[in-house]
Amino acid sequence: MTLPSLLRLSTLAVPGCLLILSACAHNRVELAPYVPRAGTPGASYRQTLFEVAPLADHRFRLYSYAPSDMVDTVGWGQGTGTIYTPQNIPEHVTKALVSQFRRDGMNVAYGPGLRCRSRGPSDHPRIRVAGTPRRSLVLCGAILDYQFQLDHPRINFGGMISTLDMAAGATLSAQASLRLFLVEARSGRILWSGVLGSAGEKKGLRPPHLKAQSLAYLDGRLARVLAKAAVALSRAGE
Repeated sequence: MTLPSLLRLSTLAVPGCLLILSACAHNRVELAPYVPRAGTPGASYRQTLFEVAPLADHRFRLYSYAPSDMVDTVGWGQGTGTIYTPQNIPEHVTKALVSQFRRDGMNVAYGPGLRCRSRGPSDHPRIRVAGTPRRSLVLCGAILDYQFQLDHPRINFGGMISTLDMAAGATLSAQASLRLFLVEARSGRILWSGVLGSAGEKKGLRPPHLKAQSLAYLDGRLARVLAKAAVALSRAGE
């Protein structure tokens, strides 16, 4: 190959490499602080004091409640790849729950040093609360789902170049789901339990800031789950 041919090839290759690197840079996101929403109109919320233990991360474990091995994954999609966050997802979701319940007027405290472990038979489990609870009641649980899928057009250049934030017509879906238990801290007896979820889809998204739009939509799904949880927990009685 002649020198002019090599120079032309390198000139074409550099923009392609830069696009590939740019696509990789798109795959890390920062979770924005959760903003509590207004409560359910007409709802009467629980006033008994209780403490919230950090939620376990059980995402991506179909038919199993084992811990996740994809703790930093928050989304993916066609033309997007896997999207990661350097932040602690269980901490983000747990703090969202605490802030939302407080916004609803519930007497709730956050216990970051608490840990909950299930024991006993699956049909009659009890929860062991490790740590030093400051309340007689503790809300324990796990994140079953908290993720978004962002599909958008891409340039067919070896299947490696994303057009994220470069083209309109993206499709976004998001799911959030929690499994919660209200337990007596001393005995481990379960007073209330529930599995609550919300999912939705939006089409025709337009750039820019598709990642920010995705995260906001995901936390919108989470807000719906927390609204359901607050009402169900309050209806369970004082």
